[in-house]
Amino acid sequence: MEKYKNKKIFFEGRGNQLDKDEIVTYLTQNEASITCDIDVADIIIDASLPYLEDKIYLKSLEHIPIISLDQLEMEFSALIDINSVLMAIKISKDQKRLKKLINNSYFSDDLFLTLLRFYDWNNEGIYDNDENRDVSTAIAGRFCTLQKMNHNIKHSPTAIYYTALETTNSKLLETLYLMPEYKINGKNALQNQPLSTHEVVSLNPNISKPLIMQILKNGITNQLKFLASNPNLGEFVKKELLRIGNKEVISSLIMANNLPKEEYKTLFHSEYKNIIISSALLNDQILDYFFKSDLSKIELIELSKNTTLTSQYIDKLFELDDDDIIGNLLKTTPLGSKYIDIYLDKNNKSYNLALANNQKLSYNHFQKLFKLDDADVNILLSNNSRVSKEMLKSLYEKNNIFINQGLASNSNTPIDILMQLQLDNRYTIAIAKNETYKEYSRNALGIGDEYSSKFKRNTYEHL
Repeated sequence: MEKYKNKKIFFEGRGNQLDKDEIVTYLTQNEASITCDIDVADIIIDASLPYLEDKIYLKSLEHIPIISLDQLEMEFSALIDINSVLMAIKISKDQKRLKKLINNSYFSDDLFLTLLRFYDWNNEGIYDNDENRDVSTAIAGRFCTLQKMNHNIKHSPTAIYYTALETTNSKLLETLYLMPEYKINGKNALQNQPLSTHEVVSLNPNISKPLIMQILKNGITNQLKFLASNPNLGEFVKKELLRIGNKEVISSLIMANNLPKEEYKTLFHSEYKNIIISSALLNDQILDYFFKSDLSKIELIELSKNTTLTSQYIDKLFELDDDDIIGNLLKTTPLGSKYIDIYLDKNNKSYNLALANNQKLSYNHFQKLFKLDDADVNILLSNNSRVSKEMLKSLYEKNNIFINQGLASNSNTPIDILMQLQLDNRYTIAIAKNETYKEYSRNALGIGDEYSSKFKRNTYEHL
């Protein structure tokens, strides 16, 4: 730049986000020279060195331009010839220089990810050595929103897992997939939860088409299984996953409603029949085909578990008058008041228990169940997040350990009750996982709204 041309630059100390050599190279490339004598300097770089404060102040009175080190580094970061830098790193394999550049917070996310592609993990894990750990921390520090809850989370390898889970940046997902795979402890994992960064990337709906094709090409079963559950697949990819013929992958396609439409009838006559019946997204055409196929009683029971049954076929299943089928229907399906009233009036405990699980009931129907004053029914009501706060308060007043356990897990439980329950060690684990309690904690730290909205926006159903 013109302001450095033929100027003598005084710069003592070291860079904050860049190596001093990097800064000196930048200045000399702009036809400046470096001097160790502050008295002959045309421009002074202020690196906030205490012993130079008075001298720099006096030079400012002489109208010598003073540029802060932060300002210079920001300028460098905006004007860097990244192609030249990358070429130099590629030739020299200077990983130390690359690592310093990676930690420059002034670089854009795109430039950061471009630099990251050149980092050599040396076939070791992301936390197996100090260098890899520092780079992983830089990734989490830039992209992981969990650090708004806990600043130190960026130093944990699980931050990379959560970054892969929540990001909408397809370029970042590609980079995470190229990194060594990190696996989380599956001990407390949810059912069908991905246990590695590569599996999470495969499930993330924001992955690019080239990355989808790379995952297909790699052919790793666990990754393909989660790719099959990805809600953003085209028909070609669905057919390719089906063609692979792996049972876990095909089951995932079915349960995620990613099965190519023309394949339902084919797989209905295969080993996947029960999975299709209980888990596939249904419509009247498919259900009509099922019923015409003369389902067995076991198959009808499986069908009654499907939460996408249409009203016409809910009626048909109730007409079969089978307790197992009725129990499943009462638990999960959106029923009309007619059925709810009929089965409440029967005063049958099994039906009452099934209805207490149903999240589609009206306030009045929940009231009827509550008024039964049945301990087992009340335990199920305490777990039901659609039960009113008023009723949950009434359940809390019963002072029952099993009811309280349900309330501790229930996201609709009033916060004042959760605060009381968290004083009891029996409920602390459940409350720690309660979304209402976590949101309250985030709000108390002043990070609630921003964090919550982003988390919801970047998360997807299959976890």
